[in-house]
Amino acid sequence: MLTFQSLGLIEAEKGIAGGIAGAQARHRIMAFAVADHRGEMIATARMDGAHPRILTHSVRKAFTAAVMCRHTLSFRRDLEERRGDLDQWGDKRLTTLPGGLVVMSGGTIVGSVGAGGGGPDDEAVARAMVAAMGFEVVEDQR
Repeated sequence: MLTFQSLGLIEAEKGIAGGIAGAQARHRIMAFAVADHRGEMIATARMDGAHPRILTHSVRKAFTAAVMCRHTLSFRRDLEERRGDLDQWGDKRLTTLPGGLVVMSGGTIVGSVGAGGGGPDDEAVARAMVAAMGFEVVEDQR
């Protein structure tokens, strides 16, 4: 029998709230996504005034982090090192945009977050989301 741990709605709501607070502190209008350990969305939110495509990017960031088992910037670096590209993976939902982070508990990936619309602040706001859920960001899983 398989057992697993995953983020749930309670953690996702805390993550979204942390993202909103992080965006407001930086005077950004952003969107946020929290996924379970398989990359399926638990919760998403788009601040008033954020373009719908920003939410799409946030969802893709959370999805990528969960299914690729690494932060989106780590995934980008790995692709660059082997001169690969996203098309090789055959999944249009994958992205290498910054702002997608895995969430780990006890050395196991339990979900992920995605933050978008803040430009250079996406990564910092995603970190705020993870912290708001009570987890620490683990650097470079690969």
